[in-house]
Amino acid sequence: MKSPFKAALLSGLVFPGLGQIYLKRYMRGLTIIIPVILGLMLIIAMAVIGALEGLKKIQIEGGNVDMDTILNLAAAYSKPSAVHSEIIFLFIVCCWLFSVIDAYRIGKRNLPNGQDEKGS
Repeated sequence: MKSPFKAALLSGLVFPGLGQIYLKRYMRGLTIIIPVILGLMLIIAMAVIGALEGLKKIQIEGGNVDMDTILNLAAAYSKPSAVHSEIIFLFIVCCWLFSVIDAYRIGKRNLPNGQDEKGS
């Protein structure tokens, strides 16, 4: 039997949706994994676009583009300052929490009656 605790750990510590995949609920797992990946990609894309715009502005103004400038821009644009970033981040956290709870509940439901996680 698949352990509900192990499924919850996979979804909580590795990646949301992996617990469902471990429990052979493939469509349910993919339904969680795909939006989370898309959300992460959106946050990264927004940070990269912002950093590139900042670099372009520095080059137009005739400033030096050195490693410190690039690191400062990357740090500035990786902070969730835009409302969109915060909403996407909140969505990802909600998916993550749902994934952990859902994986545990599915695993617990699949255990035979009267059996705990250790099989006794």
